Amino acid sequence: MSDQSAKDKAIKVLWLTSSYPRSKDDSASVFLRYLAEALANKKVSLHILSPDHPEVQATTQPDGIVCRHFRYFWPRKLQMLAYGSGILPNLGAAPWLFLQVPFFVMSMFVTAAWIMVVQRPSLIHAHWIFPQGTVAVLLGKLFRTPVLVTAHGGDAFALRGSVLGAIKRWTIKHCAAWTSNTNATADAFGPDLPKPHIIPMGIDYEKFAAGNAKTVLKPSNPQKLILLFVGRLVEKKGVADLIAAVAGLPKNLLDRIELWIIGDGIERERLKMLAVDLKIEDKVVFHGRLPNAILPDYYTAADIFIAPSIVDTNGDTEGQGLILLEAMASGTAVISTRTGGVAEIIEHGKTGLLVEPKQIKSLSGAIEQLLVDETLRKGLCALSKQAAEPYDWKKIASKFVAIYSRQSCIAKP
Repeated sequence: MSDQSAKDKAIKVLWLTSSYPRSKDDSASVFLRYLAEALANKKVSLHILSPDHPEVQATTQPDGIVCRHFRYFWPRKLQMLAYGSGILPNLGAAPWLFLQVPFFVMSMFVTAAWIMVVQRPSLIHAHWIFPQGTVAVLLGKLFRTPVLVTAHGGDAFALRGSVLGAIKRWTIKHCAAWTSNTNATADAFGPDLPKPHIIPMGIDYEKFAAGNAKTVLKPSNPQKLILLFVGRLVEKKGVADLIAAVAGLPKNLLDRIELWIIGDGIERERLKMLAVDLKIEDKVVFHGRLPNAILPDYYTAADIFIAPSIVDTNGDTEGQGLILLEAMASGTAVISTRTGGVAEIIEHGKTGLLVEPKQIKSLSGAIEQLLVDETLRKGLCALSKQAAEPYDWKKIASKFVAIYSRQSCIAKP
């Protein structure tokens, strides 16, 4: 079969998303890039529409993927609604950004409509129910094209006002099909909705399983154990609880550890000051944002990975917890909290330890337990690594391809 024939047989899909990596090393919603690349390898032709941002760089895309960014505010440097800490935290930190919301939605709709006219995709796939899913459903009705929407968590647990809740439920009822990363995310939208396909987001299992700890600069004392957190520094990630829990460790254990925090966000300076106030600033290393390509080495270098997610003031929490899967695939023991869909990823006492959110003493106790009990720590590592393997992107992508194919066939006259 010629390359052109293969291209002609590809399923053409328009993606709508509020976040997508802005450059080669950007970590913003990097899981979507990995899903897109896995889909492209399965003969899916993707046209990805995401918001513009001052940090967007021209990036070469694999065959089968076209990325386009919509402008929604001028001058360009003021486009700060998306990316960074995320839309909701950005709005909380700078309420004037609410002025950009209608321009954001309208620009997405107009740009997507133009792509529909020119490209004529056989399917629209929106990531996050609102606003992308709502825009996609309106476009689907306008162009008589089936729409798939995917819930990732923040769109389920936050934005629960009566009006927005009604819009989200209307969106789900009027799309051709919808997926959710966990049952917890799906249940958060309420009852009496069409049944979703539960398809989690995935990981590059082989890449994380092959992390090389030797490339990471270890503490000056090689006997120290490394506690690790990776993620955005925003309220729902619970990093303040992590720092407080570490400060509560017995002194003999505190002297044996170092806490590495990888990521950035609006809470970074507050967290640094918290470490100072608790007199453990010499135990906490803020690495900032690191290229996603080198994260497997840091996961592998760590002894315990901790993600103490909470429900934030907006009601948002962890929909799934991809960072947990990355740590598990890397062979690192994990500790997290019973929030959102985390308990669907971790089986307490078998593939990791779970504590209640915002229970600092319980979190500190779980950390102490794994620091002291090396046998338990290594046992969790072995089982969790095995449990992460089904989340490999190749397997996850196949599930989306099945839905794409089904909806494309239904759409044909």
